[in-house]
Amino acid sequence: MEEFEKTVEQLKIRLSDDSVKTVIIPHISPDGDAVGSCSALSETLCRCGIECRILTCDYIPEYLRFLKHIPDAISYQDRPEVCKRLIAEADIIFMLDHNTVKREGDLEAWVSASPADRVIIDHHPAPDKQQLVISDIRVSSTCELLYAVIVRIWGKEMFTPDIANALYTGINTDTGGLNHNSSRPETYRIIADLLELGLDKAYIHERIYQMNNLSRLRLIGNTLLNKLQVSEHYPVAVMSITAEELEKYNYKDGDLEGLVNIPLSVHRVCVSVQITERKEKVKLSFRSKGNIPVNEWAKKWFNGGGHLNAAGGQMEHPMDSVVKRLWETAPLFFEGLKKTESL
Repeated sequence: MEEFEKTVEQLKIRLSDDSVKTVIIPHISPDGDAVGSCSALSETLCRCGIECRILTCDYIPEYLRFLKHIPDAISYQDRPEVCKRLIAEADIIFMLDHNTVKREGDLEAWVSASPADRVIIDHHPAPDKQQLVISDIRVSSTCELLYAVIVRIWGKEMFTPDIANALYTGINTDTGGLNHNSSRPETYRIIADLLELGLDKAYIHERIYQMNNLSRLRLIGNTLLNKLQVSEHYPVAVMSITAEELEKYNYKDGDLEGLVNIPLSVHRVCVSVQITERKEKVKLSFRSKGNIPVNEWAKKWFNGGGHLNAAGGQMEHPMDSVVKRLWETAPLFFEGLKKTESL
């Protein structure tokens, strides 16, 4: 806590000069927590008169574009030269919801070369060493951590309904609707504060969970009906989705959000893995119940990592070989857990 207060005070001093130029960057394939924290911090800095722009490696999912400032985010895929210029001109680069520059995709090289101060605000383990690192793996989400940062620097009077909505979006989505990584009482105290500060909870739930299109429902339905496999020997469910299937069902960024959690509703399933074939890589999403550390599975065999109950990975291999590797490593992972528990 002392280190947190010290680092936040340093950031406060750094931001006391309202002439600083700032850039805000989420991780590649940004989710609700990354986008929510970008929106909330951007609105906060704008209210202070501090210049800021949100830059993304790829694209922000359509279902999150209702958050303030998010429609104005600049994608490197569309405007690479603008991104390079803004990074080069920045005095401060905020790295939100990721612990390493490597999670910034095409922006990595330009951020690494920038003379700007880099500020990590994140809740993933083992953050890179940067000029300022505000990290806490105990919190539910980066948005929960950012709430504490905003309160310490500017006070609760800084909050607007837009900021409260953005922060709640991150807290809600990163915990699967408060289903995992959300057992700290402080998380709920913060949500209560956000309600008092203008959070429109019903509106956020409508935007996140009730804005389906027919093609998305058909993609999810096809995956659950035809692609879901459950192991006979281990409590794991696996869903594989090919690029051809994404195209068939007119996939848009965000259409698969939350799908990986559904198999966990099956009584004997404790781990759910979603394997999705994208352009040059195959991406994996891991979710688990209880104390099963899927981040270790992702880290050891799939170039990934994350949290105890929520992790991700990726491989530059054909889809079939990644699925095969998943099933081959399942016995190693679960038998390894048994040995650990018996010690």
